[in-house]
This record gives sequence, C-alpha cells and structure tokens, in this order.
Amino acid sequence: MTYSDSAELHINLTALQNNYNRLAAMAAGAQTAAVVKADGYGLGLAETATALSQSGCSVFFVAQTNEALALRALLPEAIIYVLNGLPEGAAADFTTHGLRPCLISMAQIAQWQAHCQATKAHPACLFIDSGFNRLGLGETDIADLAGSPGLFEGWELALIASHLACADTPEHPMNAAQLERFRHALTQLPAAPASLANSGGIMLGAAYHFDMVRPGIMLYGGAATARAEDALAPVATLRAPLLQIRALSPGDAVGYSASFTASSDMQIGILSLGYGDGLGRHFGNLSPTKARFMLNGHAVPLIGRISMDSLAVDLTDCPLAPQAGDLVEIFGPNNRIDDVATQGNTIAYELLTSLGKRYNRSYS
Repeated sequence: MTYSDSAELHINLTALQNNYNRLAAMAAGAQTAAVVKADGYGLGLAETATALSQSGCSVFFVAQTNEALALRALLPEAIIYVLNGLPEGAAADFTTHGLRPCLISMAQIAQWQAHCQATKAHPACLFIDSGFNRLGLGETDIADLAGSPGLFEGWELALIASHLACADTPEHPMNAAQLERFRHALTQLPAAPASLANSGGIMLGAAYHFDMVRPGIMLYGGAATARAEDALAPVATLRAPLLQIRALSPGDAVGYSASFTASSDMQIGILSLGYGDGLGRHFGNLSPTKARFMLNGHAVPLIGRISMDSLAVDLTDCPLAPQAGDLVEIFGPNNRIDDVATQGNTIAYELLTSLGKRYNRSYS
C-alpha cells in the first residue's frame, strides 16, 4: 500500500525505449548497447533492462560482478560485460554465468587465459586506457600485447573498448586525442569489434562510433553535453506532496540554522522530501544557485536548508491557492533534470543514482 505523505517517482519505460531507438538511429551502422549499472541509473535494473531488451537491446554493460549476476537472472540470453574487470578467482563464476569481463590489466588477461585454456575459449573485452587514466591497459601494456600474440591464445577477444573523458564538452581537444590513441591501439592489437563512444561520444559523430556504442545517461533522459538540445525525452518524474502550508511574517526563520529569514509576509510550503530521499543538502541555501521546482506550471524556489525528510518552498507568488496534498514537480517534463542538477551544483547522473528507496515508485 502507498500513502500520500511520500514523494512519487514515476519512470516512463516507453520514453526509455524511445530514447534507445533514437540513439540507435544516431549511431546507425554500429551496434547500440546499454549501460545499466548502479541499478539502471537509480531507476530500477529489472524494469529498465527488461524494457531495453524488449526494445531490441542485446548487449549490456554493468560496473560490478553482483550487478552482472542480477542482470543475468533477468535476461538469460543477453550479452553482459563487466566494466570493473575480472576479480581474482572469479573466472569460473564468470564463465558459469556467461559474463564477459572487461580485462583491465595484464594479470587479468593471464587469469582469463589460464582459465579458458583449462576449460574452453570464452569471450572477453580488452579495455584500454586512451588517456582517461582510470581503468584499462596503458601504452606499455598494449606494446607488450602486440609483441606477445600468444597471450590471445585460448580465449576469444570479443571487443576492444575504451572510454572518453571529455565527451560532455564536444569542443574539448581531449576527445580528438583519445580518438587518435584508440585508433593507434587498434592497429597494434588483433582484429576485433571496437567501442569508444558513451552517450556524449555518440553526439561527437560517426568517427567515434566504431562497431558498438554504449549510451548511459541519455537513455535515462539526461543530457550528455551542456547543450540542452542534446537531451532526449525525460524518463523519470519526481514529485513531492505539500504536507503543510505556512504563513510567515517579517523576521520569521525557516529550517535548521535559521538560514533563511523572511523579509516580508510570505506563504511557504513544506514538502515531504529531503536528503534521506537523495536530494542532498548542497541544494537550497548551501548552493549559490537556489533550486526551483514546479507547482501547477509555476516555479517555486527552495528556501532554507534541506532536512532529512522535508524541505520548504516559497509559495508567495503562486497564482493559484496551493493546498496540502498538491504535488510539486522536483524534476520531470516541466523541470529538466539537468537544470535542477545544475542548481544543486551536481549532475543528472548523481541526482538519479542518489534516489532513495522511500518513494512511491510507478512504471509505465
């Protein structure tokens, strides 16, 4: 049973599927995989991955082994890559469950090869660092691999992948530099399908698409660049109910630390939403840019500090008389998630993956 004193999180799976199809059309000629790590970017692994599979997606990327195992239980036929690599001693479990590690070190290559030679050839991805300096095989490793073709014996090189560091800024010179490094690495390695583009990489054009693209944030309605026009359809809508309407007089303070004081008569609303639900304290008075939400098509600014379970908004200028129980849209079709994230000095990725478990969740 759900109750009206909880915030509502609605996930539009049709919009998710439409976004996948649009990205696949943008990357025509390349296979379009889907990144569903962090519980489907906070929107539910089971629901999002199933919807994407129904839309034709057959290749998925997660970060951690436990995520891959959960996804395998949902999608028995899917191809699943694990971005964090191959944990020590995990090769047998990977092959038992049909998981593909993104091998990120020479030690992992040796571990995978030894297991495959003792059983049979299993597919894996070779993940190379093209300048991000996060995960992957560096230039020295690639040169060693180029000089030791025997390291590829006994297992299947199914994919060579890397990751862009600055795709959210299309004009950044790092994009072209990584593209060149990736191309050079491919000339040194055995022939295999290649993948470089995340969501932002898709927007950089066909030169970055190679054989497979791996969209993440754009699937879920966030923009992969600073350009608002790059965002696709919103997928998540978060709305919180007004618990109480209060009248303030000049000098009245609001919230912890009395960080907001009314300078004139005001009407405020208390919403059932706080940092316990994933809307961090860096919104509100702790942010230089105050967040603004939407009530009946009218923007209502957040005032004071965010509490664990509640926050306050200024209703003074609302043209319609707000009532307890009215729903305020935190983000959604009338309030872009990227705009809200910017107002809280964060990004849509963090906002989505920080969503708590207390919402009344619904899917359509």
